[in-house]
This record gives sequence, structure tokens and C-alpha cells, in this order.
Amino acid sequence: MKITRGTDYGIRGILYLAMQPNGKVSLLHEIAQSQDIPETYLAKLFQDLTKAGLVRSHRGAKGGFCLAKPASEITLRHVIEALQGPISLNKCLDIREECPYVEDCAVYIVLRKAQEQLLNTLDAATLEVLAQQTIAMRGPGKAQQR
Repeated sequence: MKITRGTDYGIRGILYLAMQPNGKVSLLHEIAQSQDIPETYLAKLFQDLTKAGLVRSHRGAKGGFCLAKPASEITLRHVIEALQGPISLNKCLDIREECPYVEDCAVYIVLRKAQEQLLNTLDAATLEVLAQQTIAMRGPGKAQQR
């Protein structure tokens, strides 16, 4: 599994939202500029995150984006899967495909275990924790900057 550039941008964009005060609506331009992401690209990514129920879009003069649910309920896995689809290390582990060799493949067993560990790690990484860690790593006054 490889995280695409778009997914990386989406993660950075939604993490920015998680670092804002609860319920604050942020302008797309502001997010894109602070995270050094092309605004039109981020708009498309936020559409996908909105469809997945992770981000809420606000229209009008005070329009923009905010998290659709608490940062403590959104995991890194949720974000990645919203942007890239189900995570699988190999075709045999992809829930959208069937592998005829699963029943007698020693490699499948190893890859399944590795995937389970990866998914557990991504499930444990909530936006709340990632936002707190990012803010702490950047220090005072740098919370919103890339």
C-alpha cells in the first residue's frame, strides 16, 4: 500500500481542521495556503471527505469546512480509506477481489498479519491525538503553519 500525494494532501487538510477550535469553519483558501496544497486539488479531496462523512461543507458568506464529527472519532484509517478506498497490502487481501490461492498460500498468512497490524495502527491514530502531537511538535504560535 502506498499513500498517494492526494491522500497526503487530504490528511494534511483534515488535520488542519482538527487543530482548529471545535466547530470553527475554515476557508478552503486558508487551509490550502497554510498547508501548501493546490486549492482546486484540496477542494476535490474535501468533496470526497464530505461524502465519507468526515468533513462538513458550509456554503455562503461564512462558508468553508469543519470536521463533521469529533476529531477523537476520526482515525487515520478513515481518512485514507475515504480518499483511496479499502486498504490492502496485496491483491489477495483486497475485499473487492477474490484470490483463488488464499486457502493454501503461506504468503497470504504473513501478509494478512502485516495488514492487520497496519490497520490496527491506523485505527489507533485519531485526528485528536495527531493534532495534539502536531501542535506540541511545532511549539507555541506555529499550530496552524505547515
